Amino acid sequence: MEKINMNELVETELTTRLTVDGITDVYQVYKIKLDKLYYNDQNDRIATWISKYKADNSIDSLDFNDLDQYNSIIADFIKKSDEKAFKKTKNNIKALGQTEPAVILRDGRIIDGNRRFTCLRELAAEDSKFNYLDAIIIGKDIQNSKKEIKLLELYLQHGREERVGYNPIDRLVGVYNDVIKNDLITVEEYAKNTEQTTNEIKKMIERANLMVEFLEFIDMPEHYYLARDWDLDGPLGEIMAVLNKIKTDEEKEDLKNIIFTNIAAKPDGDMTRYIRKIKNLVNTPQFKPFIEDNLEISEKFLEKFDGDQEKNIEFINKEIRGDDELRDELKNTYDKYQEKVKKRNSINAPKQQIEKAIDALQNIDFEIVLRLNDESDFPQFLNALEMLEEEVKSIKSEVFGDVSSTNE
Repeated sequence: MEKINMNELVETELTTRLTVDGITDVYQVYKIKLDKLYYNDQNDRIATWISKYKADNSIDSLDFNDLDQYNSIIADFIKKSDEKAFKKTKNNIKALGQTEPAVILRDGRIIDGNRRFTCLRELAAEDSKFNYLDAIIIGKDIQNSKKEIKLLELYLQHGREERVGYNPIDRLVGVYNDVIKNDLITVEEYAKNTEQTTNEIKKMIERANLMVEFLEFIDMPEHYYLARDWDLDGPLGEIMAVLNKIKTDEEKEDLKNIIFTNIAAKPDGDMTRYIRKIKNLVNTPQFKPFIEDNLEISEKFLEKFDGDQEKNIEFINKEIRGDDELRDELKNTYDKYQEKVKKRNSINAPKQQIEKAIDALQNIDFEIVLRLNDESDFPQFLNALEMLEEEVKSIKSEVFGDVSSTNE
């Protein structure tokens, strides 16, 4: 991309402070014609939309040769990513003008301000006075300063207060690409520039890895739009909670594949809650039979992927989610073992209550008992102890019959 000719810029009376590479400086705000600008294809917010566009059009990358067409494609993604926020921003700019400058590179690549740029493009079609974007210019290019630009983008998009929220899946795609796939930045750097803890980022990476594994499991690698369209952020979080309760790697892998099968087939409307309840089965006598029965169903599921038919959303909707027999078998198996666990818990409830009572009694501090006031507190303690003895006798009588008469 060619650098913007600084002589063609309109200097405004505005300046803004920005920290770049750890250095805070005051930057001049310019008015830049819209046709000199273009969207950043590496922006996390549009990663899932770009993945869908590539899949729909069977291409590996977007074409930058016709910037107007390229911008029109991305503009549609920006609008669809949050139509409510888009309309609000557009109305605000129309009424008040652009109140916050964007951030761009010397070649016109927009690092922060995609939605503002999109709104101005539409408004400019109606009124030429909107044909400029107010922006500051960073003297870097994406080829030589990719890491520094990504860190700046993360700070601008995530690290400042009151930013418009990203779709959770977009964020997972971003952290996966930046930290895992491209090894561009570290966990610590990502956390610092988004004002999160390293533990929060590590948990995001766990969910991101699961997302990538799931898409590979259904033979649709990097089709990230599926994860977004299917709202998989909730289910991905529940998978980790379930797997963390399992002791052996083999059982973890089996259960993960079973859950992936269920996510693909979607036998229930609320898959987040559906997966969460699988925790009820872990470490119970029902868990291994549940695994064995579901592995047989998963084998049938995987057999559908053996053919030469192209694996795309039409295939999933027809062959997987459209297979009522498969979905019913998954749901019936799931319900069967959930019901068994529920009955087992009901049967064990009295025993568990008694065990809790025993724990409570064992935690009594008898040094405190010995220091009780003889006139009031100690008699009350003895009275409570006698009531406990009576309750135990009553329970034994219910279970074994009249114990006192038997002993006589």
